[in-house]
Amino acid sequence: MLDISFGLLIFVAVLFLALVYVLNDMLYKPLLAFMEKRDKSIRDDLASSQKNNDEIEAALAEANEKISIAKAKASDIRGEAVVKAKELAAQKIEESKSTIESQYASFIEQLAKDKDTLKKSISSNLSSYQDGIAAKIKNI
Repeated sequence: MLDISFGLLIFVAVLFLALVYVLNDMLYKPLLAFMEKRDKSIRDDLASSQKNNDEIEAALAEANEKISIAKAKASDIRGEAVVKAKELAAQKIEESKSTIESQYASFIEQLAKDKDTLKKSISSNLSSYQDGIAAKIKNI
């Protein structure tokens, strides 16, 4: 029936073990080494990206702090500018007020002089005005 040849069985077993040994050296070890290298590279990249994220967060926090400081400085500068503008406006208003008051005083003085001149003119011509009025009343 079936004849089992121990010589052939041992030869096939040795050949199988040799093939496993050769495949292990030529295929499996380099493949496993490549996969371990790739896993290490992925872990390193993840660690690097986490470090970069931490640096980005730190830079963002620093930028936000600088922005808030700049906003505070801008607010202070704006406040100082408003105060200076109000002082300058008040000073100009006072100058304009004093100029207008002096012009008003000279106007009143000139008006008083003109009033006196007009009174003198009317007084000197009063008789001619009276004659003119009397003539008009007669005509009515």
